[in-house]
Amino acid sequence: MRFEESTYLDIKRAVEEGYVAAIPLGSLEVHGPHLPVGIDGIVAHRIALEVAKREKVVVLPPLFYAYVPENRHFPGTVSLTAPTLLTLLREVCSELERMGFRKILIINGHGGNIAPLRVFLREWLWRGGSCVYAVTAPWSLAADVIERVKESRVTGHACEAETSIALYVVPELVRTDKIPRGEAETGPSSVVEGAETPVDWVAYAVHGFVGEPSKASREKGEAIFSRIVERVAEIVRHIREDRLCEETLSRYRGSAPAV
Repeated sequence: MRFEESTYLDIKRAVEEGYVAAIPLGSLEVHGPHLPVGIDGIVAHRIALEVAKREKVVVLPPLFYAYVPENRHFPGTVSLTAPTLLTLLREVCSELERMGFRKILIINGHGGNIAPLRVFLREWLWRGGSCVYAVTAPWSLAADVIERVKESRVTGHACEAETSIALYVVPELVRTDKIPRGEAETGPSSVVEGAETPVDWVAYAVHGFVGEPSKASREKGEAIFSRIVERVAEIVRHIREDRLCEETLSRYRGSAPAV
């Protein structure tokens, strides 16, 4: 069920029937010379839509604007500040809560959103009443499949795995003639071992992609994507059955001082 294509009566029924409201979250940023800048949100949206074919989920339009300061030196990157992203998520979730959704799931497609999402979930402890869940790294749900099918040494960003998913989900958007050959030139994975710096990612992914995307295939993408959808559908089933989150929120708000 797609939120934007539904009438208000459809949405009212979804609330009454206990549907989970799913928010796909992506980014607009460089993904090498071969993938569209919006691939994170495109894939997150497609995951949500596929899950909605199996479970009671209403899928909101994807949020493409995210936190991507590390890639602003590439054309095509649009980055919100972290506070703006947190406000955006809070206001969208608050509106869903206002209309009656008790369970909200954020499906994230961009690694840089993971840290802000974790902050958001903790802030929601004292701001919201509905239970918000987040699949922060859906690709990790298919780690076993990625490990089995990959031929390249490195995965991570616009790599063999992500390019394979794109070839399966949106092949018409992949610039196959622009897929780099050979392994991407990268810098050190950390500037100072044991410490983080503002430039770690910039120094590492110097060309906006990693690994060997030339080893990608539609078949690998289908295997990876199918596993992710299977696992997220399972997570949705657990979310619909979950009572602990709401009970714990009630206890927390009953004992915690107002903030």
